[in-house]
Amino acid sequence: MAADTTTTVYTPWRLAFYDIWVLGIVSTWAWGCSTAAYLIPLFRSNVRSNHLDIGAGTGYYLRKAGIPATSKLTIVDNERPALDMAVQRSRRPDARAIVADILKPLPLPSKDRFDSVSMYYLLHCIPAPVQDKCRVFELVKHNMTADGVIHGANVLGKGVRKDNRFAAFIRRGCLNHGVFHNSDDNAYDFEHALRLNFKEVETWVVGSVFIFRAAKPRYD
Repeated sequence: MAADTTTTVYTPWRLAFYDIWVLGIVSTWAWGCSTAAYLIPLFRSNVRSNHLDIGAGTGYYLRKAGIPATSKLTIVDNERPALDMAVQRSRRPDARAIVADILKPLPLPSKDRFDSVSMYYLLHCIPAPVQDKCRVFELVKHNMTADGVIHGANVLGKGVRKDNRFAAFIRRGCLNHGVFHNSDDNAYDFEHALRLNFKEVETWVVGSVFIFRAAKPRYD
């Protein structure tokens, strides 16, 4: 999700295809983590009154999990097509859409504080070392309330089960085509970064997927 990316990963037809292929077939049979069983319930149970979704993708989670009409919604991505589709699929025409680079401070007013933040299947797509990706938590916490919660998931490249044939094929293709940049991504580094920046941290590894929920930012 770097701002200097020169090609658009998600064209409109790819956005529609993404739901079935990536979040259905690949997530379940390659990465060993069912979106319906693990990720949607986590998302749905951690949406609060002022929600920030980072890395919109197709807006799948916003559509499937649902954002209550009483909750404010802000969506951040570095791709305008992804943002447009996410707003449309969220069924929230009042949603605020912001094009931004998540590796930099978000271009938001200092008074804007979110009590829930979601970040699903984003970090493994960022073309940066894992240490730089971990700084995302440090940056985002300054846009959160004192009791705010952040939750999400990403595909790991190290310290996970051996890929099955399907997973190996998918991973190789994603790495070769620049979709994944996660060869060194590991649960230890991400969990360590979360614990440095939040007081309450829960993490799980399901198949090859790192799932997290953290609350109460550390501002000191």
